[in-house]
Amino acid sequence: MNKPLFWLGIAALLLFAACHSAKGLAANDLKKRSTRFLLKELVENQVDAEWFSAKAKITYSDAYENMVLSSNIRIRKDSLIWMNFKKLSVEAVRIQITPDSIYIIDRLNNQYSIKGFGFLQKQYQLPATFESLQNLLLGNPVFFTTDLESDVLGQQYQLVGAGTRYSNTYLLNGLSYLLEGLILEDKQEKLVLTAVLSDYRKTEGARNFSYFRSVTLQGEDKDEISVELELSKVEINVPKIISFEIPERYTRMD
Repeated sequence: MNKPLFWLGIAALLLFAACHSAKGLAANDLKKRSTRFLLKELVENQVDAEWFSAKAKITYSDAYENMVLSSNIRIRKDSLIWMNFKKLSVEAVRIQITPDSIYIIDRLNNQYSIKGFGFLQKQYQLPATFESLQNLLLGNPVFFTTDLESDVLGQQYQLVGAGTRYSNTYLLNGLSYLLEGLILEDKQEKLVLTAVLSDYRKTEGARNFSYFRSVTLQGEDKDEISVELELSKVEINVPKIISFEIPERYTRMD
């Protein structure tokens, strides 16, 4: 297995998110809301952060292995996403993503890799831009289209939009209008990503933030991948020192 790309795959999958249903609310208690109103609430509930940092416990599973990792995550708005991955408190991989490039340091094998940003979409069939990855990591919605239709679905509001290739469904809490469910479908690649986002809490100087994410990726010709992300020590708008230096002795791997 190409280990640096495997770790990048985990990072990429983690960049997609959303959540649990509202409790204590009967379906007929929900008042019909317009698409414009729900879209406005969804946008207003976004987390806007110049700086973001958090620790994470990651549980990963696929058809071949299960593992538990720890990670540190740092974001500088519109310029940098930085993550590391540790096993048994030892750093295995460090990743830095900029709007045009992806850098990977594999400390276990003394290797590194540098890729153009388009590699992420090609390798993992993700409709990725730097902005979309940034928003998804923050738990914000990413819109493939704003031509949406709304409805009441059980205890949630539903926003649905479809284009030629992509379709997306957003589920909003019936009381708070927080994003609780996300389904993204790539009809060309026959991939469906389902995400839930829960444990919303207030962060200092910010809106509600989800501390727990669960993501599943399924494809017609692919094994299912699932990732759970439990965040802690979340800080918003606190500048951080970000270190990413490739040792001279490391070998570049393409």
